[in-house]
Amino acid sequence: MKSQFAQNRAACWMAHVQQWRESGLGKTRYCRENGLALSTFQYWITKSGPSSGSQSASIPALVALPFTFASKAPSIGLMVSNRYAMDIPVDFDEATLTRLLSVLESRC
Repeated sequence: MKSQFAQNRAACWMAHVQQWRESGLGKTRYCRENGLALSTFQYWITKSGPSSGSQSASIPALVALPFTFASKAPSIGLMVSNRYAMDIPVDFDEATLTRLLSVLESRC
């Protein structure tokens, strides 16, 4: 278990790291203005882990996008051996459809 002194020291440095991240200043300037050793400050930055801003940049976020229903193009409904259901557009390539049906029939 850490001593009270070590806990207070860590809390003080973590507070400086947080204040620096919110300040928008460079590390060197922040250390100069606050009388901190740059090497020690860099140690505590590393120890504190990524900032919340950089973490959120790596976590995917859901974004609402506008959605409109498009009118459905004419299509042919097809059921193969009661296993595969397809909705095939009327302009689907005939050769590709023939190959697709051949593959599906061989699996049924």
